[in-house]
Amino acid sequence: MDCTLDRHLLDGYLDGELGFERALEVEAHLASCPSCTQEVEGWKHMRAAIQDPELYHRAPAALEEKIRARFPNGERKLSVSWLQRWLWAGGGAAFATAAMLLAFLGWHPASPTMAQEIATSHIRSMMSDHLMDVVSTDQHTVKPWFDGKIDFAPPVQDFAAEGYPLAGGRLDYVGKRKVAVLIYHRALHIINVYVWPAEDAGSSPIRVDTVQGYNVLAWKKNGFEFRAASDLNVPELRDLANLVSP
Repeated sequence: MDCTLDRHLLDGYLDGELGFERALEVEAHLASCPSCTQEVEGWKHMRAAIQDPELYHRAPAALEEKIRARFPNGERKLSVSWLQRWLWAGGGAAFATAAMLLAFLGWHPASPTMAQEIATSHIRSMMSDHLMDVVSTDQHTVKPWFDGKIDFAPPVQDFAAEGYPLAGGRLDYVGKRKVAVLIYHRALHIINVYVWPAEDAGSSPIRVDTVQGYNVLAWKKNGFEFRAASDLNVPELRDLANLVSP
């Protein structure tokens, strides 16, 4: 089974930056995902190894004198070639530390794209029994529910007459910010529509990405950024996008 954990959540968990509920969510995922558990343990061992005080040694007095003699006026700028010679002269500890730091940076997973974040959030919402915080087909119930929970008022409408009934809404976290999510249905398909304020009042055409078999639509209009994710086909998903922001 493909792992669906949001990589930002895993990074935040390792750095101790998650709130209580998010940390519990990650720990619940780790309990059932050997791959992520192995990665977390590997990162913990790497950090512990890098912080081992035995890796750090004071430079020998002779080496310190050479450095001071080379820069009698206190010049601090080191050439690359001299720095390389210093690393080798400093012994295995300095070289090992540098190698471990390079490995640490090289192993860091690439940041996911916004489309990947949205697809992961969509999948997670259907797997974790957290699809909706407020369950209602009434837009006048769903829209006020967001008041005070986020710093904007998302556009909420029911499109049951057009075949896209509103089912409810929830809060989520993508793109390093809180967003509103509106949940719609199309027959047996679930559609998550993500909404947050745009940086400007411009608009953009609908862009389509496919991630892990799910279609993710992205567009901007009326001062909002929109993302729609579903296993629904693109033409029907595009029809909902045009309804959400006419």
